[in-house]
Amino acid sequence: MRAPFEPLVSVIGGEPLASSLVIARGMKQQHASVIKLIRRHLKTLNRFGLVRFEIRPRLRGRHGGGDLEYAMLNERQAALLISLMRNTDDVVEFKAGLIAEFYRMRDALNQRTQNLYQQLQALVAEEVETQVKASFGSRLMLERKRAIPEFRRRRERLEAEIQPSLQLH
Repeated sequence: MRAPFEPLVSVIGGEPLASSLVIARGMKQQHASVIKLIRRHLKTLNRFGLVRFEIRPRLRGRHGGGDLEYAMLNERQAALLISLMRNTDDVVEFKAGLIAEFYRMRDALNQRTQNLYQQLQALVAEEVETQVKASFGSRLMLERKRAIPEFRRRRERLEAEIQPSLQLH
């Protein structure tokens, strides 16, 4: 049975991460060897953030049975790990692809954050505009009062979406 598709880099908790399973597959290495290498250099890898070990059930039909331990590595950890491996043509190609994917994912997350800031700025400008209109008359003041809850709702939503991305910087 073939393993399900797993992207080179996944965003988990707002952070781009690569699994040791994907790295082992891409480097054409046994996963046990990759985990052993991670454990051997764990102290150094942890200088770039704590390595996150996770466990999941093995796919049915795989030898060994039981659960499968794997590591989730951030960009710096993954770069260090792959730099410790031998450079065959396939391995060099995978290294280049993994690094490119981390950069692509980071750019996508930054673009999303910029878009959210632009939406927030537009909302603030719209809110200020209604304040100016409200100063011109009571009818406009009623319109403003009706608009305030919607402004608050939209602002809270945008700020909540922006908040997790602020932890990346």
